[in-house]
Amino acid sequence: MSDVPTLALRYAAKPYVIEGEFVSKSRKNEIASQKDVPLIIRGSLLYGDSTSTRSLVLALPYVGSTIDLILSKRGQEFVQKRTEIFLEEIGRRLEKLESCTIEKEDEEGFFDLFQATYENVVRTRSEERIKRFARLVGNCLVGDRQWDETEAAVRLISDLTDTHIQILTIITNLRVSDRESFEGLRVISVTENKIIDDVPPLIDSLHHLSEAALKMYCSELISKGLLHDEGVGRWSTGSLDLLVPTSLADWLLEKIGECGDR
Repeated sequence: MSDVPTLALRYAAKPYVIEGEFVSKSRKNEIASQKDVPLIIRGSLLYGDSTSTRSLVLALPYVGSTIDLILSKRGQEFVQKRTEIFLEEIGRRLEKLESCTIEKEDEEGFFDLFQATYENVVRTRSEERIKRFARLVGNCLVGDRQWDETEAAVRLISDLTDTHIQILTIITNLRVSDRESFEGLRVISVTENKIIDDVPPLIDSLHHLSEAALKMYCSELISKGLLHDEGVGRWSTGSLDLLVPTSLADWLLEKIGECGDR
């Protein structure tokens, strides 16, 4: 039986190199050969010893010095900052419990889930996205511990940006339509209110997006089964005119704790 915070810290990427510490070339190669070390850290360690590669990078007009800084040092700082946000969010959720332990038979499932999640965390700029990953892990630990199901949710949200989640939240929080033709559905028009005149079109809630960008985000959500294109075949409308959320969208938002007021 293992203590969860201890186990999480063991699997998280702590600084592989202490700032100011001399690290031999053989030690760098040893760390870089470990598959569980994030790629950006492995690359940073090897990059500093590659004179020819650094020369090519530095020769790039305008951006060479910035790329060199990121690859040689800043990359590791980015990873550390994201890791801290991730672990702090998990820690906040576990602090509410009197105790939280993992039985030995669950350790492998927890390791796989944590590793899959962490690989996404170190590539995520958005603090909100990092916290969504942390909520998935935290909720799984304090809930029914469905490791495989939670891993599936991690894979699903790994390609979803904050804008994707914002769109899903808006649509899933709609009231059910009173119209007979859309009975039992939460439906919204994307850009024009030709048919659904009692609900503002989606684009009105997302002023920072162009029509083309909004439709791109919506088409990606449709491809993942999170939205359904209700417009095709109804009222002679075309594709991406009317959208409804699927049960998968409700399930996912509940998993990441963004159900809103439903």
